[in-house]
Amino acid sequence: MEITSTIMGIMFILSNALLYPVIIALILLVVWVLIVLGQVISEYSGRTRDLARLRDGCRDASLHLQKNERRKAADALKNAGSNPFLEEYIRDLAGFIGDERLSLESEKLLQDYELKIARELDSLKILTRIAPMLGLMGTLIPLGPALMGLSAGNIEALASNLVVAFSTTILGLLVGGIAYAVMLVKRRWYLQDLSDMEYVAGVLS
Repeated sequence: MEITSTIMGIMFILSNALLYPVIIALILLVVWVLIVLGQVISEYSGRTRDLARLRDGCRDASLHLQKNERRKAADALKNAGSNPFLEEYIRDLAGFIGDERLSLESEKLLQDYELKIARELDSLKILTRIAPMLGLMGTLIPLGPALMGLSAGNIEALASNLVVAFSTTILGLLVGGIAYAVMLVKRRWYLQDLSDMEYVAGVLS
């Protein structure tokens, strides 16, 4: 019985010791998700998909390639991009214009950019998973002291602990919800960019 009491006491101490780190982590995640939200709004304001420009640039680059005009083909291709990932891909691909390895290099670049986009979305996936978990931890940890306060008739301790529990839940769900919405928007953007990259690679191959 004494061993059980000791183990329970240690578990209680350890769980309570996690409360402040959890609260600090949640506050940091709120700051992080607000920065991410600001970045996606900024990216949205400067994002334009000009499909006609992309097609014209690829057509001109292909025509110059047929005439063996590598420099003009590369310049035409560089002017075809309209979004950051696509522009970066085209800039990298332009370095292989006229090279016999163009098809192979374009495929390799596509795979590299798929990984780059996956890394870009990984941070949002982490937020959508970690924030609600921390919110749940912040909810459950104060319930022990709250119940002890209730049993001792200490209404003030009960109320303060319940406030902490509800606040951490709200923060966790807020961060997770915003991160999930941003992830869906960015994933749709980047899938469209990948589609345009595949189009460019297909035209030039």
